[in-house]
Amino acid sequence: MSLERVYSIDWLRVICKGSKGLIYLLALTWLQWFTRTSKLKVRTAGVLLFIGLPLLLAGIFLDLLGEFFYLSPLVKRIAGEIILANAGTALVLYSLVLMVVELARTSCQYQREAESDPLTGLYNRRAFFAAADCVLKEASAGRRSPALAILDLDNMKEINDTWGHQCGDEALKQAARAIQKSVREGDVVARYGGDEFVILFPDKGPRLETLRARLEKHLKAICFSGAEIPLSLSVGLARFPADGKDVDTLLAVADARMYADKEAKSGYKRNGI
Repeated sequence: MSLERVYSIDWLRVICKGSKGLIYLLALTWLQWFTRTSKLKVRTAGVLLFIGLPLLLAGIFLDLLGEFFYLSPLVKRIAGEIILANAGTALVLYSLVLMVVELARTSCQYQREAESDPLTGLYNRRAFFAAADCVLKEASAGRRSPALAILDLDNMKEINDTWGHQCGDEALKQAARAIQKSVREGDVVARYGGDEFVILFPDKGPRLETLRARLEKHLKAICFSGAEIPLSLSVGLARFPADGKDVDTLLAVADARMYADKEAKSGYKRNGI
């Protein structure tokens, strides 16, 4: 290499290109570790990255090599910058888009799992209380007139003792489906615990008789586990602000009314009605 060629080297360009290549090399090393240890389904994105980053590094290497040795414009500009570097950049960007989409999908899935009851697929207590807090804040500001219902699956112990706990779990699933069919799209249905469910009606909600009729319609003659097992739900309803202005008070009122409904059904059975 001639003395003139040494002094014509653009060292600033060499440093910039070299540092960029080092960053990409470190990124490739990290991504190799990430794709091996991550539980995300990023196989396609990982393959594209492992193709794109080496292409990008090859383009940078050719460009750097041209600073020290003579390379024809066909090799340095066209092959190095236009083909290798651009193709590598395109693949890297596309793989990053795929990875971001997968991260967003996985994040939504984790959120759904954190808010869902694993047996019935309904919301869990945590999600219910979060929704109730938001609705009651709006109700306190005069923008909503919510209602809240507690429902309890009747004769759950008898179902478990007679047909087994697996059948009891199926009864809870069937009851959950019936409740979902009996409410509107914007209503929040959650499993409150054990064989209890809760419904949050953000705006007014149905009359108690209407809700009971809908539940009876969707629970009627449900067949599962090879038998026709009658299912029924005891219901208690509380309304804001007549029965309370906070979620705990409304739940207590609805719970008391639900147990009164259950006691009334037991009285009818004892009296043979």
